[in-house]
Amino acid sequence: MHRRGLLAAIAASTSVAVAGCAGGENGSYEYDASPARIPSDAASESGYEGEEPESFTLEQEFDVAGVNAQVSATTWVAGYENRDNGSALFVASTPDASVGGQSVNPLVRANDAELIRRLLEQVDQRGIGGEGTEVQAEDIESRGSETRTILGRQVEVSILETTIDAEVDAGDNQSTVEDVPVLLYVATVQHEEDVIALVGVHPIAVDAGDSVLSLMEHAEHSSSN
Repeated sequence: MHRRGLLAAIAASTSVAVAGCAGGENGSYEYDASPARIPSDAASESGYEGEEPESFTLEQEFDVAGVNAQVSATTWVAGYENRDNGSALFVASTPDASVGGQSVNPLVRANDAELIRRLLEQVDQRGIGGEGTEVQAEDIESRGSETRTILGRQVEVSILETTIDAEVDAGDNQSTVEDVPVLLYVATVQHEEDVIALVGVHPIAVDAGDSVLSLMEHAEHSSSN
């Protein structure tokens, strides 16, 4: 299933709210998130395959109290996929830090759409997904929410309906099926010094919601600081 269409859909509909905590020196700020992941045994038992989290660094200049500052924020992303039913789960961790009440993480400072697009670019570059069709905001409908325990906290998981493009195997060839109806599951939680974002997806025709939500509850994250 194409990830570009998936994440573009989320970009138009979700938000990440965080509070800052750390600082820096001499106008230069470097922050590293700790990886978040789904344990391999939990993923395997649910029929999912994935790889270890991969990191990428975002750099950005901005003003703090009238002084130009250079910020570097290292974020981690891991993807898990069930090829039997077309469902997938992405887990991202990004540092949560601010100076003088202003966030110094380019991802956190970005608006909702820009945040997910930045993550999307990194996901694509690392081969987790391919190109797809972007989904506009008017294509997304809310389907309620569920409360799940993620990283020891009660978290509201938003459920959204939209359509994306999907690749299907046809013998030795792959073909693209457009406008496949899917359900999205979006959750964010602040944990230790990072913000963890979880995004799940599965075709509406497949009964995979419980497995996606259950997999979210297995998320692990521990600060290295």
